[in-house]
Amino acid sequence: MNPVLESVRRRVTGRTIWMGSIPARPFDAPPGSEATIERLFAAWAAVGVQAERCATEGEAARRVLELLRERGVRHVLIDLRTMRAYPELQVALEGAGLTMMSSPLPREEGPRYLGLTRWAIAEAGITEVVAAFADTGALWLAGGRGGMRCASLLPPVHIALVRRPQVYPCMAAWLAAARASGALFEWVEESSALIAVTGPSRTSDIEKTLTLGVHGPKEVIALLIEEGE
Repeated sequence: MNPVLESVRRRVTGRTIWMGSIPARPFDAPPGSEATIERLFAAWAAVGVQAERCATEGEAARRVLELLRERGVRHVLIDLRTMRAYPELQVALEGAGLTMMSSPLPREEGPRYLGLTRWAIAEAGITEVVAAFADTGALWLAGGRGGMRCASLLPPVHIALVRRPQVYPCMAAWLAAARASGALFEWVEESSALIAVTGPSRTSDIEKTLTLGVHGPKEVIALLIEEGE
């Protein structure tokens, strides 16, 4: 029985209404466990996410450069939050001579539009994640201070970096852990938006033909980093 809803209903109706038991989680295993990782990779395969494992952050940085070179990428959208979380990646991108776009957009409409126009030339976006959910393969990203929603939405290629401890069996498990640690309040307070990315953009609006990349990236690549933070 949800105590908040029960309190509202009791005040409105004057009687107790049984809400039933809390449903079981769709998939339940310890966060970061091998069972959770295997389920995550199966979910990623089902939704079209290209996934790989990397032993360390340094290996992940090298693999990112290889992926960018293979696709001829010269301009990368990457936010300050991701660069702080992965300093080795920032060094690797700078050493490769890639143009990194990370400055915040102005609030004024004209300069903001010009900034978005410049960002539109980026061939790839790189982001960290808040969490990844094994039951659906969804990547949980946050906007707000130091974040950049466009990095996962605007370029044709989105590369997401996921640390093993960030992998949860489902959203309910992450919410419970984040609420217990106090991190949930911080994310809600500091983030302008929380974004769920579940595979490449796809639509069948035009003649019911499945097309990738119309409303977002055509490729989503996830690199799972085995070492913890």
